[in-house]
Amino acid sequence: MLPVWLRIPALVALPTAGALLLNQATAPAGQWTNALQLLAAFTALLYAWRLLAVQEVFVWARLQATSAWPLVWLAWLHGLHGTNLVLVALAVTIPAAALMMIGCSLSRRLGGAYLGLRGRIGPSFPRLTGVFVVALLAALAAPPFPGFFAMFAVLKQVPAGLAAVVLAVWLLWSWAAAALWQHGLFGDQWPRTAGTVDLSRSGAALWLVLAAAAAVLGSIGGWSWWMH
Repeated sequence: MLPVWLRIPALVALPTAGALLLNQATAPAGQWTNALQLLAAFTALLYAWRLLAVQEVFVWARLQATSAWPLVWLAWLHGLHGTNLVLVALAVTIPAAALMMIGCSLSRRLGGAYLGLRGRIGPSFPRLTGVFVVALLAALAAPPFPGFFAMFAVLKQVPAGLAAVVLAVWLLWSWAAAALWQHGLFGDQWPRTAGTVDLSRSGAALWLVLAAAAAVLGSIGGWSWWMH
């Protein structure tokens, strides 16, 4: 298995490369299109449904990204090409990569037996918890993050039947995120292990600046795309 410092860049690079390759390909016609649509819709729904049973942030991020990528295929099959396709792939992937990094940080602080959020981590790690909440909002494609506009780009591209699938996937992401919040932000307080420290102020500030920049760029880019 690849180490984390390789898996996270690969998580971003592979779907981006895939979108670039799709831009060079011609969408199939006839029965092949129908088969790919069914496969993409089933995969997106399956992995979105599996999120509901996951409490470990690293695994949650991986499954959420796997659920998002078939939506890029659906958009491509219905005519989304060029830079827009690459931007959609990045918008639904980068938040998952950020969550994977946060999951690794939680694992280091909560111990080697960490198998998922099972208690309130806010009092012990308030800055890390704040960053986690913002990253989770970005991952479930909440406004004004770029994923929100990427989902609208997909919805605009696909026909009504597939739009219902995209909306169902989006709803399942929100449901799964609410369940993750319930486990990690409510309930009994998770005791801090001796020797562990919260995310530094500078680290938290950097995360939040990056999130704010993503939100601003997402709003500007989304508005430009919508007006276009």
